[in-house]
Amino acid sequence: MSYQGISIREVLDKINANTNGWYLPEVQRQYVWGNRNNSEDYVCLLLDSLLQGYPIGAIVVWENSAKVPFRLFLTDYASNKFNKSVEEGRWGQSKSLVYDGQQRLQTLYSVLKYTFNDRVLHYDLFFDAKNANADETGFLFRNKDAVPELRYLKLTELCSISCSEESEAKYIIEDRLVPLYENDKEKRSIVRQNLNRLWDIFVKDNEKQIAYFPIKANSPDTANEVFRRLNIGGVSLTSVELVLSKIKAKYYDFEEKLWELSNKIKKYDIEFSSEQLLQLLYLLIKGTIRVDDRYFKGTDEELDLFNSKLEDVEIPLLDFFNYLRSEFNINHNYIIPRWAAILPMIIYLIRRNEINHNYKWSDNYNDEHKKQMKAVHQYFLSSQILDWNTQTMVNEFSRLATEAAKNQHEFPLSEIKAFAVSKNRVGELNESNFTWQPWFALKMLQPGRAFNFTENKPHIDHIFPMNRGSDNENYQNEVDVLWNFQILPAGVNLYKWNKSPKEFLLAHPELKEKFDFMPDLESEVWNSHTDFIQYRKKLMITYLKDRYDISLNL
Repeated sequence: MSYQGISIREVLDKINANTNGWYLPEVQRQYVWGNRNNSEDYVCLLLDSLLQGYPIGAIVVWENSAKVPFRLFLTDYASNKFNKSVEEGRWGQSKSLVYDGQQRLQTLYSVLKYTFNDRVLHYDLFFDAKNANADETGFLFRNKDAVPELRYLKLTELCSISCSEESEAKYIIEDRLVPLYENDKEKRSIVRQNLNRLWDIFVKDNEKQIAYFPIKANSPDTANEVFRRLNIGGVSLTSVELVLSKIKAKYYDFEEKLWELSNKIKKYDIEFSSEQLLQLLYLLIKGTIRVDDRYFKGTDEELDLFNSKLEDVEIPLLDFFNYLRSEFNINHNYIIPRWAAILPMIIYLIRRNEINHNYKWSDNYNDEHKKQMKAVHQYFLSSQILDWNTQTMVNEFSRLATEAAKNQHEFPLSEIKAFAVSKNRVGELNESNFTWQPWFALKMLQPGRAFNFTENKPHIDHIFPMNRGSDNENYQNEVDVLWNFQILPAGVNLYKWNKSPKEFLLAHPELKEKFDFMPDLESEVWNSHTDFIQYRKKLMITYLKDRYDISLNL
């Protein structure tokens, strides 16, 4: 057995193929797009790594004809979709089950062949890699119904071209793109270079970009053992660890201080690691979240600054996490999907506290303070849901926050939003994108409730339950929406499982106070799950306006 090379085109052809196709083993848990994978930034960086010829990690597959259950890869990705099992009659077919690399392959398959949250992956043919920042790529997502623009080339179009017709198809696309540059030689060069590279990677099959390891075994146990052994290995020191070692050479207890502060933050039921604390200090002192040991000289002045700043930030940092707990009842890291995006908020609070040690967010409730906090709340919601989370954005947001804080101005939401839009981010919340991060959105709508977690998954109730003695897929899709969700303790959630919500509350009126945005039990909206959800959605949208001064564009 040895690693083999395979092109992206060949991978796409193998996934879900009827003959010797690549599938998912049933023994793996249902695929969940986590914080990283649900990020358009992560997808764009993954695709850019392939375009640049960087490794993305090897794939491990078990080649077999054993009669074992397996599942399909998703086509169009949406947060409420799951990988479906194939019928039993297919279990014994010749196939390869992906034991390592599921997330990467699912990402590639959905974005190159289908859609991602109803958005389509494009490449900006005007993208000039030579003059771009390190974290910027030519890839971007657009709504699937967006008006076509010549400069934005759909990756789904490229990946639908067969190798046998690729020469003719390329001439057609090149002719179509001529109006983009006309007599501009520089633009023509950029467009053609981009198209040629995209073509080599995503249309042709001669560049073997992905390494995979085929396991030939008679049983799943053997495949599992090989997989386990392949995942044993050493880990190199990271830049964070190298920078930390330079600081500890002078301040031996610096890391212990990081741990102590991290433990103090845990009292608010949130994990903020020593590595994250060092990254925050790096941003505060050097203006970037990229901790890079190559540019950290370790001079006495630099080391003294890091040591002193660690002591200075403790009070405002604890105030920030107290704010998250007291204002929103955030009690678990998984509620916040974009942790880098909160750093500009912390920077602003630290800088304001440097000027006025009495400045706080957690226990200042006069009218003027509440008014100023509206911009902070709006940034918090927008940055998390709209994915204002790249290195370039966080660095610039923090610079703007520092400037505003030093002048004792309000949090600079308008300037931040303008910069996000300039980097191809959506600038306004609307009914569609507000649901992109359902756990977070629900927490903002029900800040008085506390999530109960099992492992890293919160207990969320569907008021109109998903299963009511029927497998009606249309009904399940209609009720599996944010506007039908409620934060509930696990006991109550299980107690009302599979019951009509009206009948349940009539039988247990004492439990109605555990629900939010509910109509009177005499209301006719209870007779239709769609009417109920529309009624509740209106109340939730009104709440966003009243509490955060956010108006969703419908």
